[in-house]
This record gives sequence, structure tokens and C-alpha cells, in this order.
Amino acid sequence: MKRYMLITFVWGMLLMAGCHEVTVGYLQTKNAMYVPNTMKIRLVLDENLDAFRIHGVIGTGPLLYEIEEVKATEGGNAELFRHLLRIRGGGRMEFPLVSDITAGHYTVSVRVYNEGYSEIIKDAFTFEVI
Repeated sequence: MKRYMLITFVWGMLLMAGCHEVTVGYLQTKNAMYVPNTMKIRLVLDENLDAFRIHGVIGTGPLLYEIEEVKATEGGNAELFRHLLRIRGGGRMEFPLVSDITAGHYTVSVRVYNEGYSEIIKDAFTFEVI
């Protein structure tokens, strides 16, 4: 009987040691990246080719995303691009099919945050408007 109680106690301790909650606000973006990390904006978007989500972000939910910064080169208008760009769940970015944006390269930095933590993924994605 003592042996049965000892085995039950040991199993109970092992189960309790294995069950712990993730700390509220945990966030790790060390390996965060978009795959692929560039996209050409076409006049007619393809649902499969143009639906990118960010990979390598782990942490307690909910994980929220926002556009931190947009840099423009080759004649682009960063302020207008940032105004038109939207970021949704999972880090999916959406750009309107019809806009007044000028051709150029637009590099986007993304802020990922949750309760208590915030990280910026610098130059996470580049759009080439042609």
C-alpha cells in the first residue's frame, strides 16, 4: 500500500511540475520574419500569392501588430503609403487595389506587442510598387 501511495505521489508531483502557465506578457521576436519578405503590388491581386503572415513570433496572446515605420526610396511617398497600408491578425498586411500611391520601394517596420511587452521588427517587409 505504501508503495502504491509513493508511486501515486511521485506521478502527481511530475504532473504538477509539467503543468505551468506561461507568464503573462511573454514575447519573443528574435526569429521573426516574413517569408518571403518582399512583394510586388500588382493591379489584380492573387489571394494565395499576396497573403503573407509573419513567422517566428511567440508569446502570450493576444499578439497585436501595428505599422511602426515606413521608409520610401526611388520616389515613393512613405506618409501616403503608411496611411493606406493596414495590418491584420497574424501580421497580414493589406494594401488597397486602387490608390494614388507613386512607384517606388517601401520598407515597413512592424511593432508586435501584447500585455506588458513590445518589440519592433525593423525593415520586416518591402513592397515594390511598379
